[in-house]
Amino acid sequence: MRVALLGVGRLGAFHAKVLRERSEVSELRLYDADAARGASVAKELGAIHATSIDAALEGADAAVIVTPTGTHAPLIHRCLDARLAVFCEKPIALDLDTTKAVVEHVARVNGRVQIGFQRRFDAGVREARRLVQGGALGTVYSFQMTSRDATPPPDAYVETSGGQFVDQLIHDFDVTRWLFADEVDELYATGSTLGFPQYAQFHDVATSAAVLRLRGGAVGLLGAARHNEAGYDVRVEVYGAKDTIAIGLDPRAPLRSVEKDAPKFKSPAYPSFFVRFGEAYRAELAHFLRFARGEAENVCTVVDGMEALRLALAARTSLEEHRPVGLYEIA
Repeated sequence: MRVALLGVGRLGAFHAKVLRERSEVSELRLYDADAARGASVAKELGAIHATSIDAALEGADAAVIVTPTGTHAPLIHRCLDARLAVFCEKPIALDLDTTKAVVEHVARVNGRVQIGFQRRFDAGVREARRLVQGGALGTVYSFQMTSRDATPPPDAYVETSGGQFVDQLIHDFDVTRWLFADEVDELYATGSTLGFPQYAQFHDVATSAAVLRLRGGAVGLLGAARHNEAGYDVRVEVYGAKDTIAIGLDPRAPLRSVEKDAPKFKSPAYPSFFVRFGEAYRAELAHFLRFARGEAENVCTVVDGMEALRLALAARTSLEEHRPVGLYEIA
């Protein structure tokens, strides 16, 4: 397969390395708006440096989009017009109308677009989903999700990210729908700029929480933070009538118990999402290549991307208006 990868920043360069290791990728073309960076990564990996988007896409079989969020939708439209299979990192766009236009385009041309929510490919998340949906936990009453970055991103990134709900907690919103095969009926969100007062000028927060009620009745609590020097921390706990399970509670989880006989964690702690979800990213791209060849179903569609965004926008509305928000309001 000939694959065009657009954007070789931190995550794009990681994806490029993964794709270069795949035997089914016969040709990998890399484009970046920063030509020097694109050329450097291409040279390092033995890939082809494309000097324009057109050069990257011409004759390609599939495209992987890892560019800034504001460019995602236009590039997806461009790839669909070229009849390419597309992998695009989340989110599709920062607003619902732009996202809907992509969803409509995909439906109109029967396009192939997989959205990048790598947690769906994490082994722990997949096992938890099997247990939940197989009934091993009995009735699921509630769940908790934690998402904490080890170090905060640059302010320039925060300013254009869409905010903590759209940029960070959108992963948890997506996993909620996928893990429980249910939709959120209503949510309430709050947040604080404690430690990061500059976020106020971006109408954003550094620490946040959202309480969700699913249509089936389960209640969830999602918490996020931009700064956690103990390490990169993504965990889930699911409480059912028959059993309670945890995702991400492993020897590298960045927490410690004060109980004398408790197991030891942080050995060492996860430093970043690349380390915590490295295998999930690899599995995600491997699946995309199968999907692009028509050998697998799409497990993360543009509709999934749109629904996760609706939840993020509902959380933002709740934060701004200090009230619970029903998902029917975000249409």
